[in-house]
Amino acid sequence: MTDHNSIAINQTFDDFLKAKSDALTRRTARKYAEVLALLEEFLEDHAITMIERGPQGASTLRTTLRLIEEFNDDYLIRTIQAERDFLRVASATTRDLSRWLKTHATRSPAAASSSTPQSAPPGG
Repeated sequence: MTDHNSIAINQTFDDFLKAKSDALTRRTARKYAEVLALLEEFLEDHAITMIERGPQGASTLRTTLRLIEEFNDDYLIRTIQAERDFLRVASATTRDLSRWLKTHATRSPAAASSSTPQSAPPGG
């Protein structure tokens, strides 16, 4: 169960996809969802299942953003040896997610899901 100061990673990713939905083709949305599912699994392996809201959660957000970088730089390339096309999509997805998290992770759930990110998806 979550309190008002935290949000589950899976809910965060769902909110992100909802916010991005108007800007993505169905194909790109599916690719984003695949990347986010793998990222969620990666974060769970690092015991990250929640993001804290507000000033006390800044460290948790920072840690999550660092792990997202590690996901791209180490996990996808060295651990699972993802193909080049998947790496490109993963990079775009996590870049958009990181930007979105920096802007929306400290807001209320309603405010976070009602805003759409500005960047355009690659090759959708």
